[in-house]
Amino acid sequence: MDIFDKIGDTLVSVSKDATQKAKDLSDLAKIRMDMRTKQEYISKQYTEIGKAYYEKHKNDEEPKYEQVTSIREAEEVLDELRQQLSQIKGLQKCPECGQDMPLEADYCSKCGAKLSIFEEED
Repeated sequence: MDIFDKIGDTLVSVSKDATQKAKDLSDLAKIRMDMRTKQEYISKQYTEIGKAYYEKHKNDEEPKYEQVTSIREAEEVLDELRQQLSQIKGLQKCPECGQDMPLEADYCSKCGAKLSIFEEED
């Protein structure tokens, strides 16, 4: 019977070791996931700080960071591209509320603002 007791003890020991290793792996995975979640949160906060800074300083004549000027220039290009897209679609944006309106509309149907009419050059 002594040999069966030793085998039983060995099996119990191995089982405890395997259970502990599985628990350790699970704990490691949870910690890594928690770390990743916190890192993503921090990155999002950095982005929000950057957006807030940009909004506060986007009209500065000489911004402290050159990225402010780069973003401003990129926004101007985006506005031009949006206008081109609207013209191709036969639409114009209301300057007051941003509603898409047909090019031939004189007034916005959403807010009633007078619309600027795009005139084609000959």
